[in-house]
Amino acid sequence: MSLNGRLGLVRHGQTYANIERVWHGHTDTELTEIGYQQARLLGEHFENYMQPTVVYASPLQRARITAEEIAKPFQLEVQLDARLMEFNLGDWEDKTFESLSASGENTMRKLVEDPEYATPNGESQRMVRDRFVAAVDEIVARHTGEHIVIVAHGVALGIALAHYLDNDTRRWIQYSKKNTSFSELCLQTRSLLSFDKTDHLSD
Repeated sequence: MSLNGRLGLVRHGQTYANIERVWHGHTDTELTEIGYQQARLLGEHFENYMQPTVVYASPLQRARITAEEIAKPFQLEVQLDARLMEFNLGDWEDKTFESLSASGENTMRKLVEDPEYATPNGESQRMVRDRFVAAVDEIVARHTGEHIVIVAHGVALGIALAHYLDNDTRRWIQYSKKNTSFSELCLQTRSLLSFDKTDHLSD
């Protein structure tokens, strides 16, 4: 990406899984009414963050709908990429964070600390990193010099940021983001220009 291009990263609006504190990776959970409102406010105020020329999103509805609200004022079509989906826990989808921490294998700890650990029929950090980073790198290469927005999910975005910034996906939890927050990543310098901004929610 040229010096004139920008890369914005956005987490989707609030979902019922966020409220209930359950892990929905590839589960296509719905936005709450607050989540819809957050997405609308983000779209209405997005020009304060940047003016995108292209918007990409995970196809899961929580990300897609949030992306559509961003794209609407700029008359852009959202482009979907399945590689931008959330960390899939397979058989452990829909488990609460509490139960993942209390399980005999202490699944939550392994998900944070072990890049190779995968739940049955699920993914590992490494697998999420490989697909997500490949998608980001391809999108950036495809749109050289453009202002790109990618709308995705908290853990997958955290893993990508930990890779780009620290070369260590185990640090993903340090990049926890609020719903509909905006961050800007410079891939050339591998640095964050802004992080977890939610100014649109305070207007």
